[in-house]
Amino acid sequence: MSKPIEPEHVLLEFYTICSFEPDNQTAAQAVPLFVLGFREGGEPVFVWLVNKDRFDGSRLTKDSYWLHALEHLEQYFYKKLSKCVAEESSVRGGVELLVSTYQKQLKFSPLTPIADHPFGLRAPDPSAVANTSPAPTTFASV
Repeated sequence: MSKPIEPEHVLLEFYTICSFEPDNQTAAQAVPLFVLGFREGGEPVFVWLVNKDRFDGSRLTKDSYWLHALEHLEQYFYKKLSKCVAEESSVRGGVELLVSTYQKQLKFSPLTPIADHPFGLRAPDPSAVANTSPAPTTFASV
């Protein structure tokens, strides 16, 4: 690479990780595709872990539906998430619906609050001792 990667900071309160389960589950592990997160009252954020514009899913599936979806990841998931958000009338409800609906070829981790993350990504804010609402943390995208 000719220039260094500049990480983007994304503040999230909740996240899930979406992976694709190959047709032949014994031959390959699930491939992580993206992290989907949001802040209460905010828009959903996708952090892509693969090339969202031209991911080659041919080694994972022979199903033409999924091959097309994997080649157009961003378009496919924005459409699915938008439909779920509209149906639930909230970002959180839409993400929860997406996670609960798509669990066959796609595997979503449970929706996780950042405060409950085992690695303690969030440092306590001393000025918010009396405040019980969680403060967001930062994810880096590379």
